[in-house]
Amino acid sequence: NSVVYNPCISQKEYPMEEMQIFLDNWPDDQNVSRIDRSYKCFMTCVLIDLGLMNDNGQLQIEKHLEFGFVDPHWWIKELAPCRTKYEDEHDLCEFAFGIFNCFRERKL
Repeated sequence: NSVVYNPCISQKEYPMEEMQIFLDNWPDDQNVSRIDRSYKCFMTCVLIDLGLMNDNGQLQIEKHLEFGFVDPHWWIKELAPCRTKYEDEHDLCEFAFGIFNCFRERKL
């Protein structure tokens, strides 16, 4: 995944409490194609700021383990379908939002 566009350059940083609220209010609509791209970019930046993803859109599993979101053995087999589903996506916002949404569908 070779992403060039950085959607977070002009986005302000939010306090941890606000970012947690954003995550808690993740959209219920699981059809990611119907979600506005600007929202996907916004949430990508929130995930990066929380350390749940790096700036290439890769999930930071150690952070998920630290927060207690996943079991160390679970993520290896359960995350593979999400990675496969979005492996050809080159847009950081689409990739990061899609991967995390898939991850949430499977686990959270």
